Amino acid sequence: MTRIPTPQPRHLRSLAAAGALLLGSALSTSACAQPGNGAAANRAASGVNADSVVARAERGRVKGPDSAPITIIEVSDFQCPYCREFATTTYPRLDSAYLRTGRAKLLYINLPLMNHRQAFAAAEAAMCAAAQDKFFAMHDRLFATQREWSGQADAAQRFEGYAQQLGLNMAEFRDCTQNDRTASLIVNDAMQAAGAGIQGTPMFILNGNGQQASLNGAVPFEQFQQAIDSLSSRPAAPAPQPGAPPAPRP
Repeated sequence: MTRIPTPQPRHLRSLAAAGALLLGSALSTSACAQPGNGAAANRAASGVNADSVVARAERGRVKGPDSAPITIIEVSDFQCPYCREFATTTYPRLDSAYLRTGRAKLLYINLPLMNHRQAFAAAEAAMCAAAQDKFFAMHDRLFATQREWSGQADAAQRFEGYAQQLGLNMAEFRDCTQNDRTASLIVNDAMQAAGAGIQGTPMFILNGNGQQASLNGAVPFEQFQQAIDSLSSRPAAPAPQPGAPPAPRP
């Protein structure tokens, strides 16, 4: 199993805060890497607004209603076998019991590990699918077929095939992947995870009622159920009073 160091609570709070910004669509697109002249020419020629691709991709990697009382931040790598185990066993039950019922929402954070050579391209395929509101359809396909494309030189071509099977606009998908429209989002995800002390996948941070919990690895559904139900039953953390000193950090 991929070893995951347990982040300190203050680090989890920093990633949770970053997740809240993403969920609120408050991440400024000015932080994205500026394209070179060739990419700018390609953008003009294709008529694609890269900023709108970024904004759609941000929204597309969230599942569940905005009003959900519990937020699950998933830090994952499409080429990680333990992430695949979670995605193919626990995630469908989590989706059915909590995401589709409005009891929780999930934000996917990319952490393509350096030793997984196709992980970044897979993340780009998923985020470009997100720009067409098909992130979770691509998410499911990538994890279901991971053993077919992992380690293969033609992985990018396989991802295009999945996009076609999912009914994506292929001109937009190719423009997105070939011109790295969402690469800055993936890099930012990885930097946020690294800043939180997370070095392995999968990792989950759960927030609700002003409280927080974390789960490491491909844990079974029952552990999510216990954590979510515990957060749901806790009294809400009191809001800080104006002028009050900040609570001491652990």
